[in-house]
Amino acid sequence: MARDKRRVQTAVIGSPESELPVVLPLDAVELDAFRRQHPDDTYWCGVWLGGCGQRLTDRRCTESVCHFAHLPHADNCRRSALGASSADHLYIKQDLLRWLADQDNHATAEIEAAADGNVAGAVRFTPQQGAGLRVLLSADHGAQIADRDPSHTLLAEDLATSVEAVLARHGYVNLVRCVPDGTRRRTQIGTKTRLGETWHELNECALTPEGTSTPSVEEVRRQRTQRHLLGQRSPATPQPTTPAVIGGAVSDPQSYNRTEVIQALEDALADERNVTKLHLCLERAEAATRSGATLRENELIRAAGDALLRMERSVGVRPSPVSQRSAKKTWTPRSASPGRTAAPGRFTSSLAGSPVPRRVKPTAADQEAVRAAADKAAKEANARAAPLGQERAAKIRDGVAAVRGALRKKAREGATTSWAKLRNQIGPGPLAGLKTQDQADLLYEVDRNTPSDEPLLSTLIALGDPTAVPAFRRAASRLGLDLPEDPHDLRDVLETDAQALYDLWRHR
Repeated sequence: MARDKRRVQTAVIGSPESELPVVLPLDAVELDAFRRQHPDDTYWCGVWLGGCGQRLTDRRCTESVCHFAHLPHADNCRRSALGASSADHLYIKQDLLRWLADQDNHATAEIEAAADGNVAGAVRFTPQQGAGLRVLLSADHGAQIADRDPSHTLLAEDLATSVEAVLARHGYVNLVRCVPDGTRRRTQIGTKTRLGETWHELNECALTPEGTSTPSVEEVRRQRTQRHLLGQRSPATPQPTTPAVIGGAVSDPQSYNRTEVIQALEDALADERNVTKLHLCLERAEAATRSGATLRENELIRAAGDALLRMERSVGVRPSPVSQRSAKKTWTPRSASPGRTAAPGRFTSSLAGSPVPRRVKPTAADQEAVRAAADKAAKEANARAAPLGQERAAKIRDGVAAVRGALRKKAREGATTSWAKLRNQIGPGPLAGLKTQDQADLLYEVDRNTPSDEPLLSTLIALGDPTAVPAFRRAASRLGLDLPEDPHDLRDVLETDAQALYDLWRHR
């Protein structure tokens, strides 16, 4: 039998029926690392790839690209799609199911074959909430886009050449593609309009009752629903000659001297007596260095964050309603109980007369009481601040899902984050101009429904960004948790809970 010399780039792991795809690295050195990561895995020409179902082996090449190959005794395989994109439908299925789950909308998915025999003709998603979503991947299915609502359809990138009728009727078409991401592929959603194509990461998008929403789709909808009066011209809005000041902080970081801002932060840090002054200087420094900071500036901002943490021990943090009960929940660092064997968690309990801290889980009634009190206080605050509070609340609400999704992704990756990184990841819109209380409200909403026996997702931003700690303190207090006052003890607890998050979300 003639040896199969085809260079196969994709396979599935575990069995012929597996839907777990993998892309083989092309470089020999990268293949060596790949083998170390998958020492016991087997690779197959999977049936969901249109393959023969036979086992594959990875072939290391130095003069040509590395690739999968059928074993010498294998039967003839007629698989036509062999390249890195041949498993994209499996990556799309995995990523979109996870994307929907991150929105608390679990779904089922079914891969549909095309009439031309292409096993990856389409993928149909049926979520528990709202209308379904269909991803059209083959030319046979792509012709159906003209008869479908684009808000509930994603079209493969290479099929977006004949959508003029849809653009004329709806103003946009949503697209989907996979891009390289190490030894896998990452799904992105794009929006095609008259002005071109714009691509977004999944955490920037959502499946709403109106369908798939991307920043580009929202702009199209806004423009189409905006009313313009004929024959009437709105006067031009005069531009302010001085920077606008909101809550004591300059809202335009380009309007002041960066050197002066950093010097002011250094002076406030040396003084270390005025909480308000240090907080204001820290906010200005963070805004001024948003596009990049020097080593000195980074060290200064971190030191200011630690100092602010010490200064705010009893300032601006509401006492937890739980602290009024006999069983008070407190955060205990690992160093306080080196011999304990319990799994790491958000809090331990010190009961009167009990010298040894022991881990407890709050009752549903306790948790509900804390949330009810926090909700009541938030409603009263919003009522006093209306209508400005309504605009602020809407902005926070818009950022909750995006931040929650980004933090879950970081938990799966085993990494921390910061406000600056989140702004770069999900866009500046939902997070621009948020003050400490706004950040606290956002983090509270992110973790409001986190189970009481799981660490807070916002732990990852508190650990990765010292400037986020004051907001994290306030959010944790509203959730019924009291943090240790000492910054080193706090960091010890945050590191413990971050590791627990990594372990929890690694396979979610």
